[in-house]
Amino acid sequence: MNGKLAAVREYHEATKHRKRCYAPSPGFLDWDAQPNPFRRFSGAPLIPLPLVDGSEKCTYDDLYTPATRRPDTCDIDALGLFFELAFGLSAWKTNGFVRWSLRNTPSSGNLHPTEAYLLLWQSDDDTGLEPGLYHYAPYEHALERRARLPHEAARNIALSAPDTFAAIGLTSIIWREEWKYGARAYRYCQHDVGHALAAAQYSASLNGWHLALEASASDDQTAACLGLNRHNDFRDAENEHPDLMAVLASKAVTSTPSWTAIADALVDWTGNADRLSAETVAWPQIAKVLPAVYKPPHHKTEPGGMPAQSQPGPVRQFEQTCSIGASHIIRRRRSAQRMDGQTGISQLNFERLLTRTLPSNGQLPFNGFPYPPAINLLVFVHAVDGLDPGLYLLNRNPDRWEAFLENCLEEVQPLSTLSDTKLALYTLGSPTSVRKTASQISCYQGLGGRGAFSLAMIADFQNVLETEGPWAYRRLHWEAGLIGQVLYLEAEASGLQGTGIGCFFDDEVLKLMNGRNGRAPEQGAWQSLYHFAVGAGLNDGRVMTEPAYAHLSDRSPMQQVKS
Repeated sequence: MNGKLAAVREYHEATKHRKRCYAPSPGFLDWDAQPNPFRRFSGAPLIPLPLVDGSEKCTYDDLYTPATRRPDTCDIDALGLFFELAFGLSAWKTNGFVRWSLRNTPSSGNLHPTEAYLLLWQSDDDTGLEPGLYHYAPYEHALERRARLPHEAARNIALSAPDTFAAIGLTSIIWREEWKYGARAYRYCQHDVGHALAAAQYSASLNGWHLALEASASDDQTAACLGLNRHNDFRDAENEHPDLMAVLASKAVTSTPSWTAIADALVDWTGNADRLSAETVAWPQIAKVLPAVYKPPHHKTEPGGMPAQSQPGPVRQFEQTCSIGASHIIRRRRSAQRMDGQTGISQLNFERLLTRTLPSNGQLPFNGFPYPPAINLLVFVHAVDGLDPGLYLLNRNPDRWEAFLENCLEEVQPLSTLSDTKLALYTLGSPTSVRKTASQISCYQGLGGRGAFSLAMIADFQNVLETEGPWAYRRLHWEAGLIGQVLYLEAEASGLQGTGIGCFFDDEVLKLMNGRNGRAPEQGAWQSLYHFAVGAGLNDGRVMTEPAYAHLSDRSPMQQVKS
């Protein structure tokens, strides 16, 4: 255990950006080796999914109350809408010379290392899908059947886990991120897993379904269920690393199936993974940390949410604030490339946005994340109505708040401006402009200081690794990705845009919280894992937008409208 903990700490330290030097990376882009963003399994039967508009399903606000809506049958239309909004294409971009796709799930550098799988054991008879394992192909918006689950085994699984009908598996092709980002790439892969999990939860809610991460599934079980341990199927291709299994159900998940039983039951395997790149480079920092973060068999936890003893008290519930269709908000989500440096955000929208990052709401996406909160937010306020510019702290981790104050901070004060709410927001220092500071610590990127606000996600690093195990390095990044996905959609619902920022000077963030005296942060106790900015995005007139699935326009009645 100690050796694995040391390996995780060593990797995290080795991949920090510092003002004097950045984390090890290629230093250039080898375009000849750029990985294909779309994996296919040659020889696997391909089952097209319909493109469904979904605008009549529910409003964006309704996503947070799936229990009030009757869950849809698991039919082909529902599956088509689920996979498109969770993992499918959102648009194509072109500058007249190069054309590239965007997806409904955000990704670091738009590289999309995450692959999605469906393990199906119950569905409507009209789906045309028999029980089994499927890989989602986003370009074709189709499912590739990798293996079959005999009907008797499928029935037994359904009986063992009432109200469940399928599971989603997520994996990472790390080379897709390594190609551009080098040693730090593994961090970004795990951010993307968190984004993808949250995107799938929002998409499931659109159908009235519930999606909950299954904490007990080990990496060996996940690999066996998804066929990743079938080495001949990946003989000439880049490997996929197991990330997680999440259960789909018509009600809140209360029981889960035996992953070992599912893996043992799968038969009639088909398909071989296509190679994505002409060559690959193994970054030694990542190769060394992978065995340390491999997830062992886990004790069962409460499915579908964090342990009750870790939940803080209730927070304010908001009246309907966004009546736009949920599918429209999800499809129009973009990562802002630039912000105008002027437009602000109303206090109500700011408060609602931060409140929805709190697990205590019992709402998406944290109601399907079975770990106690481990991240607090350092907020750089630039232009929030009714709020002075400056540094603020949001307490998302009440059980560890005192330890956070003791280890990281000099002095904080309760924020009286929002005293009519239960939002645990505190001021740090005197009111002052922090636009320049926010940009500087985000690798001198203007995005950090030109929005309405930006933030840093500060994780309870050492405590979580010691109590949950070295593998929890991954789940910390997943939690950061979940928060990021909330911020993306809330920004869109507020008429703004968000963008994740993976490049920042790690230790400079902690020194900033430790006051102006430059006192070094406590070694390893708390770490900054992810940054994010929200503001008014600026469009680049040189880049044109094309519909996501114009190449499949003969498949469905969904309008192909440029966005």
